[in-house]
Amino acid sequence: MSTPSVFEVRGMTCGGCAKRIRTAIEKDLGEGTEVSVDHKSGRVTISSPKDFTADEVQAVVERTGYEFSGSAA
Repeated sequence: MSTPSVFEVRGMTCGGCAKRIRTAIEKDLGEGTEVSVDHKSGRVTISSPKDFTADEVQAVVERTGYEFSGSAA
């Protein structure tokens, strides 16, 4: 499992928003991907056995209707 990557996403207001993003990322990145989404902090944490880029995550986030703000500091 890779070192977790943390990204910032804007526009989430509830657990439903978090679930929508989590489900979409898990589907796109495939089996073994673990995603944790905190709608209150706007943070998305991803661990995956597959290599992935921030651009891939951005595409998924924007496709679900939220604003991708890049890697969290």
